[in-house]
Amino acid sequence: MSKVYLEKVQKAHMLVAGMRKNYELIKDLGITSEQIDLLERNASEAAVYNEELEKLREEVSAKVSCANKKMDEIKEIVTMAKKLIKRKFDQTEWRNFGIADKR
Repeated sequence: MSKVYLEKVQKAHMLVAGMRKNYELIKDLGITSEQIDLLERNASEAAVYNEELEKLREEVSAKVSCANKKMDEIKEIVTMAKKLIKRKFDQTEWRNFGIADKR
């Protein structure tokens, strides 16, 4: 959970606890118990969403790492193949092998 996000959720929970504890002092301000309940539910849902996002971020990070490794392998094989073809064949024939290089 990002620090900012976590802090906001924690502050909302602390506010809920404080308002419940002192409800008699704040009910005349127009704050209803339904609003406090809503704030508590929203903060709890936000925490759940954030946990899900963290898991997805980890999954994406792992997938990106795998994709980068595959791209490195592809680059290595392509480079090797192009070098061999360019040495063996004339530049006019490179296009036959899918090589669009000019030199």
